[in-house]
Amino acid sequence: MLIQQLKVLIITSVAVFAMAQGAQANAPYCQFDGVEIWTDFPTARVNGCMQKGDVIHLTIAPEVKPINPSPWYAFRVQSQTTKEVKLVLDYAYGKHRYWPKVSANGMRWDTLNASKMKLNKDKTQARLSLNVAKDKPLWVAAQEILSSQQHNLWMVAQAKKHDFLSLYKLGSSPQGRAIFKLESHRDENDKDAVFLVGRQHPPEVTGALAMMPFMETLLADTDLARSFRAQFRLVMVPNLNPDGVDMGNWRTNAGGQDLNRDWGPFRQPETQLMHQELDRFRDNKAGKLALMLDFHSTHENLIYSQSKAEPTDPEGFARDWHGAIRARLPQIAFRNVPSHNAGLPTSKGYVYKNFGVPAITYEMGDNSDRGEIRRLAIVAAEEMMKKLLRSKP
Repeated sequence: MLIQQLKVLIITSVAVFAMAQGAQANAPYCQFDGVEIWTDFPTARVNGCMQKGDVIHLTIAPEVKPINPSPWYAFRVQSQTTKEVKLVLDYAYGKHRYWPKVSANGMRWDTLNASKMKLNKDKTQARLSLNVAKDKPLWVAAQEILSSQQHNLWMVAQAKKHDFLSLYKLGSSPQGRAIFKLESHRDENDKDAVFLVGRQHPPEVTGALAMMPFMETLLADTDLARSFRAQFRLVMVPNLNPDGVDMGNWRTNAGGQDLNRDWGPFRQPETQLMHQELDRFRDNKAGKLALMLDFHSTHENLIYSQSKAEPTDPEGFARDWHGAIRARLPQIAFRNVPSHNAGLPTSKGYVYKNFGVPAITYEMGDNSDRGEIRRLAIVAAEEMMKKLLRSKP
């Protein structure tokens, strides 16, 4: 019943999203000389608009200050005539981080050609030259758009495909968006569990692009994956921050809070749900927690793991896991950074402190090749399964 209700919600949302590509009843965000800027879709962000000569300036500002400087932007350009549209992204806080992506339909994306973008010296402005055809919208975004509806549609597809997998609603975000999880073999309480979470920070799309093939590898109909699922339960929350994602936030949820600085205080509805989920594994009430992975994005491919002063069970897991991945994919840059941030209330710190298991932040580079992100995720998932299976008595 839940899956059917969610399908109706997603079909409606996708229909609304598709309508944004054609005629609109609402007004554009701004328009000058036959060029319109639209922000009528999930994840859109523009905070100001003005024209200087033949150039349209768009202000890009964060939801709160101070904030991690991850300037997210997303908008659609439409023109009454075929022309080159000149735009400037004016960053009101921080510096340029994400190279623009463009799309003719809001679904398939390409990186904007380097000849079409120029940064000023201090990287507080990005000047874009966009070829916009008459009555054919051009979508522009900091990264590929991956909205909450698209996350939900993917989860529905996985739950329908695998009879051992169930979709559950954990609760709701501050703005009332549902937060879902996928879980395998919920009825078998004696299994060790692997806990995966993603999209705490809205703009970190490459982390999500890694998490999906990683999960698909764990769910696959292979000898390795079947053996792994016979021994381990999977608990997966791909989109913990649906409000922040659909609002086009730089870092936070609807309350202006960084969710990955709230594991411990648990003041936010989203992290309270994570607290409840993890409490199931205290004192082996629903089996033992074996591993936690939190998917993010940064400037390079890496994992943040426990430091040498923080022994885990199984011992040396992150070191050995990373080594196995590098042995299979030596051509893809991927570092292991053992770090100790005891003062930060992050998912990594909280899970290690309370469960003593490997708690790892899996980071993908903002500009990493998308094919390499997928290959790395598949190999990482396979080697994770092998290492954990070998750790079982």
